[in-house]
Amino acid sequence: MSTIRCLLLVVYLSHAATPSQRLFAADFRAPDPPISIIAAYKASFIQHKWDATGISHIASGMIYANPTIGRLRMDLTYEGVIASSLFDYASANSDGTIPNYIYTFAPTTATQGACTYYNVTPAYPLFPPNILQAYGATFVGLITDNLFYADQPALEAWAVLFGATTSATVYLDANQTLVRIDFSSPVRGTFTTTRLFNIAPGAPSPNLFVNPCPGETPPAVTSDGTSPAVTSDGTSPAVTSDGTPPPVTSGGVRSV
Repeated sequence: MSTIRCLLLVVYLSHAATPSQRLFAADFRAPDPPISIIAAYKASFIQHKWDATGISHIASGMIYANPTIGRLRMDLTYEGVIASSLFDYASANSDGTIPNYIYTFAPTTATQGACTYYNVTPAYPLFPPNILQAYGATFVGLITDNLFYADQPALEAWAVLFGATTSATVYLDANQTLVRIDFSSPVRGTFTTTRLFNIAPGAPSPNLFVNPCPGETPPAVTSDGTSPAVTSDGTSPAVTSDGTPPPVTSGGVRSV
């Protein structure tokens, strides 16, 4: 009996000595960023984007991420629009923008599909497994998210800075799986929040990442860091990767 009590005491003391992640606990200690998180997967998503101009758009669909081949695909629907958007991270430009190819049916599926291609700054990144360590992510705290994860433990939140002005907060579950990402940028006062669910870890088939605009590439980025947006039929792009009309600048580079 004495031995059992001693063992219980050891277990209790060991647990009590573990630093807390509760924000205002006396023994709070920020954890180190995870060495690796799940970076290859397919999942359902819902996304809400808004900005200072009054835009507010909600889209949903499927996302496929394969960092091995450097491509990310988002299939989405938004107010009668159906689109498939491919980001080619393997062909990133010197200014950090990514070639983006979008095949769109709008306003109905009976409409002839249109292909759009340009260079973008995406609001949803394709990332390597060690992204949090590599970018020196900052622990934000344990966050309860009631949209899809109310019956699960609190999520770990980590803040990451991309470049000088673009920030993202990623949320991990107990399995080190990204289940939410919030993106903000001072450009147009943009904020985007994306929730993932129905997540299947593992690299999706390369066949899912075939260019929907075969033989086409966005014009090269110029010396001033811009490139024009182009569609296969010469019209203005109909939809961005999150289902919104594309905010194209005078140089043609957009943030999505």
